[in-house]
Order: sequence, then structure tokens, then C-alpha cells
Amino acid sequence: MLLSAQHNILPALLLHSTSRSSLCGCAAVAPDFAGGYDADKMDALVARGELEASLMQGTSALLEAPASLEPDSAGYDKAKGKRGKKSKRAKRPMKSSLAAQSSHALRQEGVVRLSGVLSASTAANLRSEILERRAAAYTEVDGGADWREHFADVLLKSNRCDLLLPLGGQRGVQMALRELLVGRGGGGSSAALLHTLLRDSLGDDASLYELSALVSEPGSPRQPVHPDNPYQPRAPLLTCFVALQPVMPMMGPTTFLPRTHTAEAHAAFEGGVTSRDALLSTSPHVVACLDAGDASLFDSRTMHCGGANDAEAGGTRVLFYCSFRNPNAEAPVGNVGSLHASIKAKPITLRELRAKLSMLRDDDPQLDPFNESLEEAEALTRYRRDAERGESAAQFNLAMCYRRGEGIEQDDALAFGWFMLAAEAELALGQTQVGFCFYLGQGVQKDEVEASRWFGRAAEQGEVNAQHNLGICYSQGVGVTKDLHRAAELLQSAAAQGHQGAAVALVQVMHEISTSRGAL
Repeated sequence: MLLSAQHNILPALLLHSTSRSSLCGCAAVAPDFAGGYDADKMDALVARGELEASLMQGTSALLEAPASLEPDSAGYDKAKGKRGKKSKRAKRPMKSSLAAQSSHALRQEGVVRLSGVLSASTAANLRSEILERRAAAYTEVDGGADWREHFADVLLKSNRCDLLLPLGGQRGVQMALRELLVGRGGGGSSAALLHTLLRDSLGDDASLYELSALVSEPGSPRQPVHPDNPYQPRAPLLTCFVALQPVMPMMGPTTFLPRTHTAEAHAAFEGGVTSRDALLSTSPHVVACLDAGDASLFDSRTMHCGGANDAEAGGTRVLFYCSFRNPNAEAPVGNVGSLHASIKAKPITLRELRAKLSMLRDDDPQLDPFNESLEEAEALTRYRRDAERGESAAQFNLAMCYRRGEGIEQDDALAFGWFMLAAEAELALGQTQVGFCFYLGQGVQKDEVEASRWFGRAAEQGEVNAQHNLGICYSQGVGVTKDLHRAAELLQSAAAQGHQGAAVALVQVMHEISTSRGAL
């Protein structure tokens, strides 16, 4: 979906993006990826993982609420392990009880097993698609492409990768998500248990935060135990790992520590090495040995780790996974999710995702509800027509199309020209973008004075990104004379409108003001 003139789209100036440092996934090291790989640190993490393995003696199977709840067609009571009489009650699938008990187990334990959420054929097709995509990505990286376009930047990369998956053009991914979130055959009587649990826990406004595949080859080491997120009162994410082939003990299945999604467990984990070791040596743990199509659904605060894939007896382990962000969780998530750039550019909620997945048809493999090229082409035609008529919002949107290469060849110079027309028509967003172009030298010669001037025009209209950017300029003397008090005014105004970058920068500016007063 293309942007409208009401969207705030300017990236925060001079603020560094956060790279994901948690250990829940691992970017590939074959071929040799440059950047973010510290051999000494990796060796220390491997050693730590091995030490933790010695502390955590004994294992048990991953908790499985669903398997004990739904009788088969012959009236076999899996909870009791015996056959009973064929009663009407025994023949009915107890879906409500299944979801309720799974939800209860998830809340209490922090992790639950979901059996058979994908059919064997869907799991096999997706596994093949993922491995083919990984091979193509390796080839591109070998040819000089930036590996970050294909893989997440996470630790312990040896013999592992965290392969980012787009939605568009990936039939296997789409069909798997349809089974997981809509139901087999697109819905009907086979409603998806995973969707029920996500909806009841997070709501349909939860946003897709991660969509990726963890691939572990024989020889990959055990990870240290970790939570994906620091403790906070509400679970920031729910994550589902789906096995695309049987995950045997020698393949390094995920180990979970149930009931460690609590404040007390996190306090012990963060309380130093002695406290952490005591927690690991005394906490029960379960191992996710799964069949193809089985899944583990867990609260992202729950502690876990990937196991070591045996160099001799292991095999290629592929886990498909997705995470959804809790819209009611107020604290920061704590990591940058493993999500392809195409999805980050156009965030999608659980409700929106299910609507698109419901459009898929088994008899039409060419249908791709995530291919927006036709929609973009139609929008581009409309924007160009209205822009040429002098409509500033259309000029802004056409400029964005040129900047991003959406429906047309990317061209920074043409983008700047259309932004300038919108800015001269007093569209605040256009003025902000003109300032941004001057600041970066994008489509026009770099000029920090002009950048600050255009930020100023937009800031006068109350445009939050312009206020933030101009505040940064004043705080650092970029294109203007440094003025910390003016910077504080602008940043405070932007922060009051909910701009998080401005709130962070304001704290830094106020500290500098206080320090300068103290020096006097």
C-alpha cells in the first residue's frame, strides 16, 4: 500500500538503528559474511553454552496440551490411553477445550506444544522452498551482495542461518501461513488453533514482527540460554517455531525453561553468573523434539536456547517461525525482529494477514495476494495525473514512488523535484522531505543550511519529524548556530506528539544543558 500525505515517513536523523543482539536465531556464516562477527566473542558464547549444558542435567519432552484433548474417529481417549464406547460426545472434536487448555498452558508455562499444525506435504514443500532460497542467497552474497538483505544479524553464526522470508512470491510460505492462521483448505471446519491462541492472547490487531527460518547444519554449537526480551508485565511477543522435518535429539532441538517468563526468574537470570547458574541448575527444562508439522508456541520472555547439532549424527534442521507483537505491551520489545525489508516497509496486522491468506486458492498457484505490482501501477497512474494538476498530496506520493522505486524505476532527482513542488505548495510533509534531501544530498547537492531552513518551514506548521530534525540540527550546530535551548524547545514539542527519537534526544540535550551550567 502506498503512502498518503498524512503519513509521517521521515527516518530519524542521526539516530542509530538497533541491531538484534539476542540469541534466538543465527545468521549464516557460509559464505563468510563480513561485519558483526567477533571470533573471540563467538568462542566465549560456545563455551558458555557447553557449560550450561553440564549444569542442566536431565530432559523431558515438550509439554503437549493439544494431544490429550481431541479423540480420534474410533473414540480413542488419548488422555486415558484406552478405547471407550462410541458416544456422540466422544466423536466430537473438543476445539474450545483444546484452545482453552492450550491457552492456559501457555500462560502458566510460557511454552506449549501444538501438534500437527502443518500438514506433512505443506511442511515438506516449505522446507524445499526455504533451502532453495538459502542457496540463492548464498550465491548473491558470494557475488558481493550485502548479506543483511537476506539474513538476520544475530550471534553464533557458525553452521547456522536466520533466513529472512518475504511474503510476496513465496507460495510455500503463503500456504504454510494459511494453514497456521486460517485453516487447511482456507478455513471452514478446520479452523486454525494457532490463530485462536494468538487472537485470544494478543488480539487481531497484533502485528507481524518476525517471519524467518532458522536453519542449523551438523556441527552448529549449542547456544547459551536466553530470553528474547527483557522482562515486562505483558508479553511483548508470541513466537511460533514450526518443525519442517522431524527434529531428533541429535539435531539440536530447542530447549525451553518453563515458567521463566516471570519477574522473579528474570531477576535471577540477570543477577550475575552465580545467580544465573543456580537458576539453570535448579529449573526444570523441556526439549522440543518435534515431528514434521509440529510447533512450539512460546512467550518471548521465556528462556530457551538452540541445541548443538551433532556433527556426525545430526542433519539439516529447518524451523519456520513467526512472531506477533502485542499491541498492548507498552515497554520496548528489546530486539529488532527478523523481518524482511519488504514487510518492514508495509507492516501488516494479524487481521490483515489472514484476509490476504484467505484469498489463496489450491487450484490457482499463480494467484499471489501479496503481489501489489498491479495496485502500485494503478496508484502511480492516479498520482501522476493528480500531481500534474498541481495537487500537493499527489506530488508528495509520486515523489515517494520515485524515491522507493515503487511501480517505477527509482530516481532520487525526480523524487526531489516532486517533493519541491509539494513543499512550495506549503505541504509540511513535502517541506520535511526537501530538508531531508538537502541534508543527505539525495537527488540534490548536499546543503545543511538549506536542510535546516526547510525543516524550519515544516516545523512552524507543527510537523513532528521536522521539529525533531531541526532540534537535532540546533543541538549539534548542523546548518544553524548551535543553540541547546532552541533544540530543547523543538524536541520537547516533537516528544509531546509521541516522537520517541525526540524524547531520547531531549534527555541528552537537557543533560548537556545541565552539564554546561555546572561548568559555569
